[in-house]
Amino acid sequence: MQLQSEGPELKRQYEQKVASNDQLGFFEQAWVQDCLHPTWKYLVNAQGHIILRIPVAKRLGVQAYLQPLFIRALHVFSAPQSDEIVGVLRQKLFVHLNLDIPSISNSNFGIFQKLTWKEGINELRDGYSANVKRTLKKAADLKLKAVTYQDFQTFFVAQKGENLGNLKKESWLRLAQLFVKAKAMNAAFCVGAFDQERLVASALFFKWKDQLYFMKGTLNDAGKKTGALVYLIDAVLEKYVDECRVLDFIGSNQESIALFYRKFGATDHKYCIVKGRIPIV
Repeated sequence: MQLQSEGPELKRQYEQKVASNDQLGFFEQAWVQDCLHPTWKYLVNAQGHIILRIPVAKRLGVQAYLQPLFIRALHVFSAPQSDEIVGVLRQKLFVHLNLDIPSISNSNFGIFQKLTWKEGINELRDGYSANVKRTLKKAADLKLKAVTYQDFQTFFVAQKGENLGNLKKESWLRLAQLFVKAKAMNAAFCVGAFDQERLVASALFFKWKDQLYFMKGTLNDAGKKTGALVYLIDAVLEKYVDECRVLDFIGSNQESIALFYRKFGATDHKYCIVKGRIPIV
C-alpha cells in the first residue's frame, strides 16, 4: 500500500467507486468532501486500486492527515484489510482519522446513532420513548416551517455561540458553501419550529437517496419549555417517512446527546479512530 496525491485519474476512479455502491451516502461524495476540505490523497494497493481517500494538510511543516470537521468517518473500500490499513496509517507522524470499520485491536472507537424504519410514521412513533411521546403532546401547538440557512446559522450561534467546540468562522463558511451546493441538488434544507410567529428551534438537514442527516440543531429557552426540538425532528420524520428509510443523527460521543437520539428509537453504531505516532489531537 502507498499514498498517492490526487489527480484526475484517481479522483475519477474514486467517484466511480462511490457511484457504483448504493450503500454509500452523502458524505462519501467527492464534491461534499471537497467543500469541507481542500486537499486529498489516496491510499492505494499494489494494483493501484483505491482503498481510502484521505484528507491532507500541513502541520509543523510536515504532512498531517486529520479528520475534517463535519465528516464523521471515511469509507474504506477494502474492509477485510483493516488491520493492514490501520498499520500503514499509524506509521505516519500526524494522523487522526475516523474510518467506517469496526474498532480493531489497540484502537479507539466513536459512536453515532441511526434511526431506521420500513413503514410509516405510526411505526416510528411506536418506537419513541414515553418521554418523547409526552413531549409531543406538549408541543401540539407548534408549527414547522422552512427557514433560510442564514436564519438557521444566526439562531444557532445566538444559542450556542459562534465558537462552539471546533466551530470557528472558517468552519461556518465551509458548511455554508456545502449547503449552497447541496441545496441546488435538492439535498439540503433548514427548518424551524415556530410558536405563533416566534422561532423556538431550528435545524439543518442533508438528504441523499433514502437517507436524512441531522447535521445541526438547537432550541432557545422558550423552545425548551415546549419540547420544540423533539417536535421538529418528529415533524421532519413525518414529512419524509415515505421518501426515506434512515435518519442519521451524525453523532454523538457525548452521552447526553446520544441518549436524546436513542429516545426516538435510534441505535448505536461504531467507527474506528486511528492515530499516528504523534497524536496531536
